[in-house]
Amino acid sequence: MRITHVDIGGCEGCSFVLIRAMKKLQGIEFKSRLLGKFEIENEEMIIVSGAVCLNSEKVDVLKELREKAKILVAFGSCASVGGITRYCRGGQEPKPEHMTFQPINAVVDVDYAIPGCPPSPRMLKPFIDSFVSGKQSNYMQIFKAVAKVKRLSGFDLIDDVVLQNICIGCGACILSCPNGALQMVGGKPDLIVEKCIRCGTCYVRCPRASQILVRRYIK
Repeated sequence: MRITHVDIGGCEGCSFVLIRAMKKLQGIEFKSRLLGKFEIENEEMIIVSGAVCLNSEKVDVLKELREKAKILVAFGSCASVGGITRYCRGGQEPKPEHMTFQPINAVVDVDYAIPGCPPSPRMLKPFIDSFVSGKQSNYMQIFKAVAKVKRLSGFDLIDDVVLQNICIGCGACILSCPNGALQMVGGKPDLIVEKCIRCGTCYVRCPRASQILVRRYIK
C-alpha cells in the first residue's frame, strides 16, 4: 500500500510519531516530504498533519491533496480538530498575518481523523492493517466520526458526559490527557480550563463520549 505524508504546519511531533511508526510496518511504501522531495500523484492514502491556516496558500495545497487522495486522513489533533492552534490570534512572528487556524475538514472532506497530541504510534498499526487486509473493523468507526467533527475538547467532555450524568468514573480521560488538564473531583473528572489545549484526546478515549460520536455521525 502506498501512503504519503504531508505536513502543512505544526510542531512536528505528529510527523515524528508517524515516520517512526511507519518504518516498522510491513507491506507499506511510505513517502514523506520531511524525508525528501517528491511529486504527489494519485495516491492510495494521504496523511496530513498540522492545522490549515486560512490566511495562507495551504488552503490550495489541501484542496490539491484531496483531489489526489483516494483516502485522506487527518493525523494529530491540529489536523483533526484544530487543537492548540485555535488559540492563535495573529501578530506572532514570523508570519503576523497568520491568525486563523482550523482543522483540515473545515476546507475539504476528510475520510478518517486520528486525534492526539501526538497520537500514540501503536494506534497506527491496527489502523493501517485494516486497509492492507481489506477488512474494516468496527473500531474504525470512531475515526470516521471524528472526521465529521469541527472541534473537540475537555469542555465538550464535561458538557456531553459529566453534566449529563453518564460518566462512569473510569478515569480514561485523565490518563489520556497530554497536558494534565483533568483531575478527579468527587469521583468525576473536572476540567482545569487554563491547561486544556483542545486536543480532543480525552473525548475520544472516553467510552461514553466515543459512543456519542459514533451514534451522532455514523449512520
